[in-house]
Amino acid sequence: MLAAATSGATELFRKHGGDIDRIFGCAGLKLEDISNPLEELNLHQYCRLFNEAARQTRNPYIGLEFGHNFSPKQLGMLGFAAISAPTLAAALRNMETYFPAHQNHTSFGLIQDCDILWLSYRIFDPRVRSRRQDAELSVGMFCNIFKTALGPSWTPLEVRFEHDSLGEKEKHEKFFGAPVQFGRRTNAIAFRRRDLDALMPDCDPYLASVIEPFLQGRCEAQSNAQGFAAAVRNEVKLHLGERIPTVSDMANLFGVTEPAFQKQLRAHGLLFGDILKAARHELALHYIADPDIPLTEIAYSLGYSELSAFSRAFRNWTGMSPQRYRRQNRKSCP
Repeated sequence: MLAAATSGATELFRKHGGDIDRIFGCAGLKLEDISNPLEELNLHQYCRLFNEAARQTRNPYIGLEFGHNFSPKQLGMLGFAAISAPTLAAALRNMETYFPAHQNHTSFGLIQDCDILWLSYRIFDPRVRSRRQDAELSVGMFCNIFKTALGPSWTPLEVRFEHDSLGEKEKHEKFFGAPVQFGRRTNAIAFRRRDLDALMPDCDPYLASVIEPFLQGRCEAQSNAQGFAAAVRNEVKLHLGERIPTVSDMANLFGVTEPAFQKQLRAHGLLFGDILKAARHELALHYIADPDIPLTEIAYSLGYSELSAFSRAFRNWTGMSPQRYRRQNRKSCP
């Protein structure tokens, strides 16, 4: 995803007493990683950034506050594609069309329910286990797109979140000015169909003509990058049982030199280490669902020399130990 989505985050973290270096360090990021709004960030690192901020500041509503105060212009190119549109309908259509240019592994779109429409948003990246902060800040951001067209007093008909409530539903309803439901299938905002006719006050056809080619190019690049990443990830999974594949191994499998393979990775904005982690994560979840496979065998199959190393990695992916994950998964199955 683009670093534009972090605009104003450091100031908010400091406001709540957060140690910026520590928060970013725990998320695997550096401050310079977000200095350029067009810089690429890993989605799971972005989510971890706000999770860490909530944990270290002891403010579970930090994402809610961030999204509530987030201006559409701060969203970068995607935000400008929305506010430069002629109507709210066109703004949401632009966001739906170009959302992959801003953030991948995510579903974003409109769902019709008679004369009520729902704007739905959900991350489906398996590496992102804790999504509360991202969901709450994202829904807040999207509400501000509506307020740009309909005025600051506009409120949704209802807001839904896929995560569970912390027990203080009133705080969320105060932020959104609407009923809030938790534990639902997706994150969504309900609004009236007639809202789509509202005019965007900063409609700018020239700006739109400049932005759209950039976003189209990024959408195409993201599509190509995801296909290439999937191909590399599949090869990694095929060979993990033998040993941990290296960049040199992958280059040989793809029939190119190592520098050429590295160039392909850079062209798609990919890091081999991230692909390796994703492959291990996917296989780990697949293996651990089978209660007959010992955890030690899973660790060796994924290239870990000992169970403790696998357990640490698994805890980083899911927030819980392999043993606990397996027990919970067994309870949730019929």
